[in-house]
Amino acid sequence: MTRTCLILTSFAVAVLVIASQDLRADRIEKPLPSSLSNLQQAQLIEIKNDSGVTIMKGTFATKEDKADEMKRETKLSGVAGIGSAEIEISKKKGQVKDQELELELERLLYGAPYKIFVDSKEVFAFSADHHGKASLKLSTKVTK
Repeated sequence: MTRTCLILTSFAVAVLVIASQDLRADRIEKPLPSSLSNLQQAQLIEIKNDSGVTIMKGTFATKEDKADEMKRETKLSGVAGIGSAEIEISKKKGQVKDQELELELERLLYGAPYKIFVDSKEVFAFSADHHGKASLKLSTKVTK
């Protein structure tokens, strides 16, 4: 009886680990486009579907502003999907050194194409995974 319980418990743990890994979106890491040279002033972020309809959006608010670092965040919501976006800016002697835009998106149409816009500028096109999720990191640190 004890051996059977141990085997069943081990099997259940293995299934949970595999399932939890399968539910996580693969992170997309790409360079930040040069059209976004200064995210310090960014206000509006929108996720649009293939037809150009805004399905979710948010307005950035500064959460932290230090001499060497700035963080801005927003929750994304709309007619379809939910998510969050965060901007991280590192500075050196008051000048922008590196910038990152990170997004975690859920409840998208499986495999559907989308575009990210910041202050009406197209930033990046991507597709949701087979679970309707997307995890993106666009950064000046990435050189792919």
